[in-house]
Amino acid sequence: MKNKAIALALLLTVVGCSESNEESAAEAEKEAMMEMEKAGDATAEGFEEAKEKAADAWDETKDSASSAYEDGKDMASDAYEEGKEKGADMMDAGAEKVREACIAMKKKTGGDESECDSKD
Repeated sequence: MKNKAIALALLLTVVGCSESNEESAAEAEKEAMMEMEKAGDATAEGFEEAKEKAADAWDETKDSASSAYEDGKDMASDAYEEGKEKGADMMDAGAEKVREACIAMKKKTGGDESECDSKD
């Protein structure tokens, strides 16, 4: 009988350990699932933040590009107008030089200086 009691005690100990190991394994699995869920949540939050930052950066880039385009247009327009004015001034100065040369030539040759005033 003593052997049966020892065998029974040993059997209950083994069964008890097995159940304890199964419970530990189930708890470990549950904890692992909770950790995975937390990691998934953190990843989703990080992704959303990155998406928002990328959208903000894109908006800033578009605004900067648009502003630079408008500034460039204004600068080009100003340069064009300034160039046009300088071109007109140069044309006038060139015409005056031609007139002066014409008058000098007419004086030397005895020609009519009034012919130098024509816009032809």
